[in-house]
Amino acid sequence: MPERGYAVISLKTTGLFPYQRDRVVEVAVVHLDEGGHISARWQTVINPGSNAGDVANHDISTAELLRAPTFEQIAPRLVQLLRGRVLVTHNAQFVTGFLMREFELIGYAPGRGLEAVCTMHLARNYLPGAGRLLIDCCAAYDIEIDPGPGALVQAVACSSLLAAYLHGAPSATPWINALDRAEQCDWPTIAGSSAAQWVQRDPSMTIDDVPTPSFLARAAVKLPDYTGPEQNLDYLALLDLCLLHRVLSPRQTRELYVLAELSGITAADRAALHLRYFNDLVRVAWCDGALSVEDSADLIAVARMLDVAPEATAAALAAPTSRARPPMASIGTVLLEQGDIVVLTGEMARARSDWGRELVARGLSLGTAVTLRTRLLVAADPESMTGKTGKARDYGIPIVSEFGLRSLIGVR
Repeated sequence: MPERGYAVISLKTTGLFPYQRDRVVEVAVVHLDEGGHISARWQTVINPGSNAGDVANHDISTAELLRAPTFEQIAPRLVQLLRGRVLVTHNAQFVTGFLMREFELIGYAPGRGLEAVCTMHLARNYLPGAGRLLIDCCAAYDIEIDPGPGALVQAVACSSLLAAYLHGAPSATPWINALDRAEQCDWPTIAGSSAAQWVQRDPSMTIDDVPTPSFLARAAVKLPDYTGPEQNLDYLALLDLCLLHRVLSPRQTRELYVLAELSGITAADRAALHLRYFNDLVRVAWCDGALSVEDSADLIAVARMLDVAPEATAAALAAPTSRARPPMASIGTVLLEQGDIVVLTGEMARARSDWGRELVARGLSLGTAVTLRTRLLVAADPESMTGKTGKARDYGIPIVSEFGLRSLIGVR
């Protein structure tokens, strides 16, 4: 009987559409025990066959792909790693879509399909106000993501995010139920396939080889959350991925629209989502100051990809009369009330556990992550640029030092 726990999985792919011609080129799996502690990790590059896609999508050289095993060869071991565990990933529709397609191509089917806990969806409960991207959700908890382009980096980050959810859950019951269901899920052994050695990325690939994120990719990280239907959230997350590397070609745009239709999103709803997405993107871009000619050209290309009307495009790109980012409040304007959420970050002169008890005793709530509901962030170094301080600045949440907190609540 496999050990109970969680299997966090991350993929690198040649593109965005598994049921067209895109394939998986890297898979990483991280095991966590029932308490959310990492116990083991694996990764391998995968030879996708004739379609290696754009190297910018996955940062794996052709030479590495040629010496890697195929998905069919790594599938027996992959099934062993997933069997009996709760499958977890960020943006589950995207990941499970690719996994199901790869399993389908080798004639394999998990007994109950492929269900996965989605840390992006769970952010609605644990991180209301956070964005969709993994890096954005991790920033709210001050989870540092190691540099590097590999799938294992993302899997480890997602594992840390899952652990934060587990430790912050008001009840363990939903997680226990998920573990119980996973034990009953049937993962048939793959017969007639010879398992191959898993092959890691070439260690000569250093962080210096990782390209600087584009203007659109930097803007996508700061996009606001979405509270509508889950299928719309999944579609918006796919748009985020489109911006991380490219503006889609006409063929890929058609595939995007077909995927929206298959998800039950009507043409009218899709148009509304596109307009909202574009307006949010432009609003975020203006937050960082004036738009350059190159930035405006990128945004216009996105507008065309999303079929946003020219007049709506021009209206969004017009210089705002005021800055889109809410102004930072000074200590003098902060008024803490009963139930307000205060988040602490950094090493302070007084133990954070002591501060926590002090705040709770005064009727305040102690938060673990910076979200739109946070009233105040207390930082050991308010000028630092950590995940939490960065999110607080994005949301216009006041940031004070430990000394500032003493002044606010009257502690000597």
